[in-house]
Amino acid sequence: MVDPIVKEVLATMKQDYGVEKIGAVGYCFGAKYAIRFLPSDIACAYIAHPAHVGPEELRAIKGPLSITACEIDDVFTVEQRHKSEAILREIDVPYQINLFSKVTHGFTVRGDPSVRIIRWSKEQAFYQAVQWFDEYLKGGN
Repeated sequence: MVDPIVKEVLATMKQDYGVEKIGAVGYCFGAKYAIRFLPSDIACAYIAHPAHVGPEELRAIKGPLSITACEIDDVFTVEQRHKSEAILREIDVPYQINLFSKVTHGFTVRGDPSVRIIRWSKEQAFYQAVQWFDEYLKGGN
């Protein structure tokens, strides 16, 4: 259901607007689609607290990937995070994984900014994404 929509948007960006390089951001559910299209239509991706990304999907990527993870996460578990890191080493693409303590799944989008550690973690995750795209989308790598 989502894949055709993403394909159409990416095609429109390239064909109608002349976009040559596309970076993707995927939070939780959206991470799956950033990963699915990284092998072909997307130049690089940033994902935060990913959900339901299978090892075969991760293994298929061809471009740079940055991941924001959190210490307390029943969706992207410690085991899945370690397995993802092993896959990324194995496939030899540029990657980054930042782990934030004392925050939970979804902190980058629904975390309470009045709680200092959550606000700081959200801000750092944002900077992570900006720096990633500066390097791998704008930087020409």
